[in-house]
Amino acid sequence: MTPTPSPALPAIIALARSGALDRARRLFDEAGLRSADDAASLSVHGRLLKDEARRAGPDERPRLWREAGDAYARAAALGGDTYPLINAATLALLAGDRPTAEARAGEVLARLQAGDTGPETPYYLEATRAEALLLLGRTEEAAASLRAACALAPEAWEDHASTLRQFSLILETLDEDAGWLAPLQPPRSLHFAGHMGVDDDPALRAAIDERLAAERIGFAFGALAGGADLIVAEAVLARGAELHLVLPASPPVFRAESAAPLGGDWSGRFDAVLDRAASVAVAGSGRDATTMLHIRLAAEIAMGRAVMKAAGLASEAVQLLIADPGADGSATEHIGAHWRAAGRRQLRLEQPRPGDAPPGGHRLPAAPEGGRLAALIAVGLEDDAPAQLARAAAALDGTTPLTPAVVAAEVLHLAFADPLEAGAVAGRIARDGTSRVAAHYGVIRLVDSPFGAPPAAIGAATGVAPDLLASTPPGAIHVSEALAAALHSRAELGPGETAWIGELVRDGRTLGLHALTPPDA
Repeated sequence: MTPTPSPALPAIIALARSGALDRARRLFDEAGLRSADDAASLSVHGRLLKDEARRAGPDERPRLWREAGDAYARAAALGGDTYPLINAATLALLAGDRPTAEARAGEVLARLQAGDTGPETPYYLEATRAEALLLLGRTEEAAASLRAACALAPEAWEDHASTLRQFSLILETLDEDAGWLAPLQPPRSLHFAGHMGVDDDPALRAAIDERLAAERIGFAFGALAGGADLIVAEAVLARGAELHLVLPASPPVFRAESAAPLGGDWSGRFDAVLDRAASVAVAGSGRDATTMLHIRLAAEIAMGRAVMKAAGLASEAVQLLIADPGADGSATEHIGAHWRAAGRRQLRLEQPRPGDAPPGGHRLPAAPEGGRLAALIAVGLEDDAPAQLARAAAALDGTTPLTPAVVAAEVLHLAFADPLEAGAVAGRIARDGTSRVAAHYGVIRLVDSPFGAPPAAIGAATGVAPDLLASTPPGAIHVSEALAAALHSRAELGPGETAWIGELVRDGRTLGLHALTPPDA
């Protein structure tokens, strides 16, 4: 009789995906699953060990790879599927046991030949065949099989990226060239920005089209101001790429302030592109006017989302900047400098404003009164709140919070000007394995206190992180997409790796939710 999988497994898998690996491992042990002999539990055990190996140091990693592979191998022996068996084969190679890796890879090919595979997609079956051939050193056959797999699901970019990452790791372990994988890489991601005072010049359009084609752009992220933004967005749609808009204000407000002032047909073109966009997000909430601070927030989120998309697809993110050579210090130049500061590649097209355009272009308010961009942390306080607060105070040592720490409604509230610093602090607080930590990035207002206290942070953004705590398990850090994007816009992974875990509906708005795993967790 086949053992019934433990009812605890879905919760364990959810915890591991949310970044709470220590708690997932603890729940696995508490459920008595280390001695389980069913395929599902063994596969989850293999997954937990594999995740632990990724976090371990070089001395410990081979042992954990081996133990993870053995768990998957036992699952394969019980369940018959190729998924755990190909994992077991690759993990044996990573552990330094090539004979075992080749033996298991040979068994994978035998099962594929016999149709003993489990319920898998045609893409996965062919990619599994390619991986087994690669482990056996049959590289040319592996390459042909991988090309066939990609042809079976030509737009399954996430699946392609996962396979390519696995192949890159195998080729690195075998000390072989991975250059032949390049033609199979998913398309690149683009962040675009530019100034409003742009003539709709055929030469500019041709230059944009040329760069989009040369870079194989498949996904683009940016705003939709009249002028450069709109021209690039139209070119992205014309080549069949996905367009993702991040606006600094609601669409009607942003149209009125960034497209309508240009006259002509810019407003109608704004609406036409808006209707065809794959997604439209608004940075912040309740905006009834556009400020330069919200433009900066929207740009940081769009930049980060472009980087996150490329990272998820094992591809590259590049920026296309339509710049006015006579506008040093402009919002466009600030956005370009932000991108370059992270060491990323930038494509620049210089397009001067028309001679009759006002210097500096269309002026918008700088910020709401007292407005600041802030990374906001919420820590859920439990029964051991005094000990938690003491650990949090230690985690703040050497940092520069934007405002003093505040405790309200069993939540510790912290604010930082720098998202990277906030991410590092969140990681140190969550390191105890028991604290629930959530964070968000947005526009706040710093207001003077009439009670003699330091300035206080107010605004809708201050309530987002506490709301995220409801979905955050102990030992995990859940962050809004705005903060995840801000981290990625500044560094390749910010202070840690972010993983998409779902969505949260708040005040009628849907917030993307990510798990943040600091590298030293």
